[in-house]
Amino acid sequence: MKKSVYQTIISLLILVIVMSVFAVVNIQVSLKYETENMKDCISLISGRNLCQELLASKIIIVICLIIVSGMLSFRGRIVKD
Repeated sequence: MKKSVYQTIISLLILVIVMSVFAVVNIQVSLKYETENMKDCISLISGRNLCQELLASKIIIVICLIIVSGMLSFRGRIVKD
């Protein structure tokens, strides 16, 4: 893999992590203001299952972090100059 492709993939994964963290914060705000109490998962405004979206965002963050750390750990084997 070329160095530029490697750097692009790492950059995109980091961007996905940042956007997913923003999504987690946004969903938590929605849980606070769009439900009767924090334990309710269904939004009264949009009808979406916020707990399911929160779990999906957290899983995306963990998977991307694992991929990024793996790619950084094995950089010498992945990147061929």
